[in-house]
Amino acid sequence: MIKSAQQKSAQYKPISIKILQVEDVSEECIKWYSNKEVTRYSDNQYRSFSVEDQKNYVRSCLDNNDVDLYGIFFKSKHIGNIVISGLTSVHKRAEIAYFIGDTNCWGKGYGSYALAEIIKKAKTHYKLFKLYAGLAEGNKGSEAVLRKNGFTLEGRRKNHLFYSGKWCDQLDFGLIIQ
Repeated sequence: MIKSAQQKSAQYKPISIKILQVEDVSEECIKWYSNKEVTRYSDNQYRSFSVEDQKNYVRSCLDNNDVDLYGIFFKSKHIGNIVISGLTSVHKRAEIAYFIGDTNCWGKGYGSYALAEIIKKAKTHYKLFKLYAGLAEGNKGSEAVLRKNGFTLEGRRKNHLFYSGKWCDQLDFGLIIQ
């Protein structure tokens, strides 16, 4: 059965994005970073995290005009993050990075919806011309999120990333939004 646009919209109504605040950082969020599945395709697998360190990171993003860090929320529960950086670039382009840390929310389209909301903001609020993102080859979930939102493959960097004990290519995606 194919869902109508109204049904799809209703399905994602509980999902929202908002600028992450210090008080949004919790012990549960920190647990995301110790989950090898969550960090499998991320430099975060090489870092250690604490609540205080994450609060400091959020503060630094709040103080930085070049970066906005959004939380992805299911109802009122923080389930992931999406960051847009390079906002002050003369080239009117910005890089995005995102993840759903709560694995119970994987495969439900929440990341795709959150990215669609960021694309709207990139166009209307930030007045950007282009968004881009890089991902490790094999990260099928992230690739699907990008493709579903109209991003296209622009390039490949051979053996560019070292994740989970092996070298992999980085795939670079872009989207012209103006």
